[in-house]
Amino acid sequence: MKSQKMFAVSAVVCLTLLTCSFAVAAEKSKEISGPIAGPEVHPVVSAPMRELGPQHVLGEEFVPATITGLLNMAGQSAPKGILYSDAVGAAGATQYVQLVNNQYTVYDKTSGAVVTGPVAENLLWANAGDSCATSVGGDGVVTYDQLANVWVFLHHGISTTTGNLDCMAVSTTSDATGTYYLYDYSLTGEFPDKPKLGVWPDAYYISQDLLDPNTKSFVRSMACAVNRAAMLVGGGGNSVCFQGSISLPTFVVTTLDGQTQPNAGEVAFFWQLDQRPNNGKNNLNAFQFHVDWTNLANSTFTGPVANKLPAYSDACISLKPCIPEPGTTNVLSAWGDRLMSRITYRNFGTYESVLITHSVTLGTGTAAHSAIRWYEYRTPLTPVIYQYGTYSPDKTNFRWMGSMAQDQYGDMAVGYSISSSTVYPGLRYAVRVPTDHTGILEAEQTIVTGAGSQNGTNKNWSSYSSMTVDPVDDCTFYYTGQYYLTSSLEGWSTQIASFRLPSCTN
Repeated sequence: MKSQKMFAVSAVVCLTLLTCSFAVAAEKSKEISGPIAGPEVHPVVSAPMRELGPQHVLGEEFVPATITGLLNMAGQSAPKGILYSDAVGAAGATQYVQLVNNQYTVYDKTSGAVVTGPVAENLLWANAGDSCATSVGGDGVVTYDQLANVWVFLHHGISTTTGNLDCMAVSTTSDATGTYYLYDYSLTGEFPDKPKLGVWPDAYYISQDLLDPNTKSFVRSMACAVNRAAMLVGGGGNSVCFQGSISLPTFVVTTLDGQTQPNAGEVAFFWQLDQRPNNGKNNLNAFQFHVDWTNLANSTFTGPVANKLPAYSDACISLKPCIPEPGTTNVLSAWGDRLMSRITYRNFGTYESVLITHSVTLGTGTAAHSAIRWYEYRTPLTPVIYQYGTYSPDKTNFRWMGSMAQDQYGDMAVGYSISSSTVYPGLRYAVRVPTDHTGILEAEQTIVTGAGSQNGTNKNWSSYSSMTVDPVDDCTFYYTGQYYLTSSLEGWSTQIASFRLPSCTN
């Protein structure tokens, strides 16, 4: 079913950098279509992941180095022919799962020892018998649903004959090496690109770009909900989606961290950087997705509520690569025109908090360099910036590809890549505690120092890095990202680090 809905469109007047008022007028949206209901999808069950890849004895492989008393260890490295990692990861009850293009590895989250893997991403879907089982398109997602204590994976299946699919796997237990319910959703006939996955009490939410299958040019962005309650028990899962237009940029979904759920019935939040200077746009747009599983036609996707942002320029303006590296003229892309990393939500009881980050440019001319811009919103239903900052502790190094999260006490951490003409690409992070002045991140910390550059014609540095929080102690941060041990075209490595702040106790 496809219909046109009424949406609230907001004109925004910013009184200061941190306070905005919203004048709301209802009008028929010309840029959002839906709801588009999908058929019920019935799962098959995967073979246990532990049977699909190499097995390991805990502790036999290495003694990890330490960073603030916890892990700092090598993650997966490049399979032959894979130009970049798109590294993401998450901690569960006892394990940490890292996903790179195109394979999973399961680690013991305390010792860092490999439990299972690497396992080819599509091999988990072998029993599905469709493009989810054959496609190795990458851009996968791994997350842990801490409300149900299960793993949730997402990747896309690409096929010109059997169709493009969004492939989801929900584990049957908290053990990542066990079996999974496999759900293969046909949400779009176009090419699904850079999907993101959000855990919310009433649904798993997906945001993704849709590309022309032939030209790979941007067509629109899509927001979907799939039936979490049914998927957790292996039941039939249905879906409902909304589509934007080419004039609306990339949607990114919000995901829940922590055990305190949103208020009963609270909508899911989607966001987008809306940069259309010819139309006077330099906003962070907020959308609200309400799904009605009883009557999908009553589902709504309302917005945009436009929040004018403090002034900035994209990192790598107009998608032009700009990140320098030592010993090569090759420069790297920063994806500065859009939101790329997971957006996190946490309910602290007295307030709700959403963290968002993207890459911007500081300085001009030869002094221009990329930096980490971040925001905290404490009123996502009526979004107003509570605090923000632009992190660049020096004027020579380029920082980009940030990912940000916070623990149960509101301690925040952002991890990112760093490079310059004299510094090989590496991984660093910075933190803030609630007693710090607003908008301030503390001194930079090093996770791993790079020893090589990405050479050749490959401009696309990894599209993601991933900062997450341990769902058990709700204090320990885990971060993963990409770097090079030696200069090459595709010989990347990844690192996994965990740390916690002394102020956070179980």
